Amino acid sequence: MTISYQIVLYSHILAGAIALILFWVPVTAKKGALNHRKFGAHYRHAMQWTIYSGVMLAGLWLFAPVAVNPNLADNPAAVANLQRFAIFLLHLAVQMYASVMMGQWALDAKQSRLSLRRVSRTAPAVLLTLTSLCIGVIGIMHQHILMLVFAPLGLTLSVSQLRFIFAKQVAPKAWLIEHLGGYIGSGIAAYTAFAAFGGRTLFSDIGAWQYAFWVLPGLIGGIAISRLSRQYRTSTANNTR
Repeated sequence: MTISYQIVLYSHILAGAIALILFWVPVTAKKGALNHRKFGAHYRHAMQWTIYSGVMLAGLWLFAPVAVNPNLADNPAAVANLQRFAIFLLHLAVQMYASVMMGQWALDAKQSRLSLRRVSRTAPAVLLTLTSLCIGVIGIMHQHILMLVFAPLGLTLSVSQLRFIFAKQVAPKAWLIEHLGGYIGSGIAAYTAFAAFGGRTLFSDIGAWQYAFWVLPGLIGGIAISRLSRQYRTSTANNTR
């Protein structure tokens, strides 16, 4: 590995670890309080570097796997596995970016969603739709469990974001649901990436059970987002009576 590759790799690991820790501060802090806003911003910045560096690393694994690991030169099956893994991580990077940025953009826009209809702000959701379809096809072709699980999750997220952006009318607190769901969704993807990347080593001895550690963040986060959505929809409905 070159020095530049190592710098990107270790900075990615460091930023990711910081993001995983910071994630819980705004989640548990009182909404709107200083710690919620301050640490939410720190989390977003850590996530952004984690995403950018992750894309660089996954791009190298996808397009130059042998340059990264010369031991793969005589093992085409291992190269193919690494490339599929890289495609999955690229999808997670898109999902993390779409989630965390929509979470912030929804907060900035609140009731005025016109600013969200710019190409730069719809592009992440559209790209997430495409990557979800891509990993869905690859998952079916190669029976890749993580891809089969996260393809529909990504599609659900992208459709939800596009519906929020372009719907003629949304609930008064829809922006808040999108904000909270976006940040929580990015945390889901971050913990999944950690489990998928580190889990290949940490959980390799438990066989198929390692998939549980990869899927659990998505299940737990999905339940949390669903409960938050119901909570704020119920609160809004009660306030309008």
